[in-house]
Amino acid sequence: MVKHTEVTEKLNAGASKVPVTIEQSFTRCNSERQELFAVCSGISVIDALGEASCILSELKGQLEFMAMGGNAIPSINAWSFFRAVDSAKAVIDSVQAGLEEV
Repeated sequence: MVKHTEVTEKLNAGASKVPVTIEQSFTRCNSERQELFAVCSGISVIDALGEASCILSELKGQLEFMAMGGNAIPSINAWSFFRAVDSAKAVIDSVQAGLEEV
């Protein structure tokens, strides 16, 4: 995170503006299909993509272990994986929206 902050500060010192996230809601939670969580607006896309990469990296490692016969995927893990992928996708969608505004 310190590295990303340093990069952001260097970019901000120059003429270029660092793209930021746009609010992106996700995780529908009731019969009205209201979205419970959201990616906050105004986060540097560098930091946001770094977080999405971490989420996906953790999932990749766990899925690889299970795919190699380490364990079957219990339904509780499947839901956890789904929620993590949903979060990472929301971050990436937010970054994309932020980049389109620049």
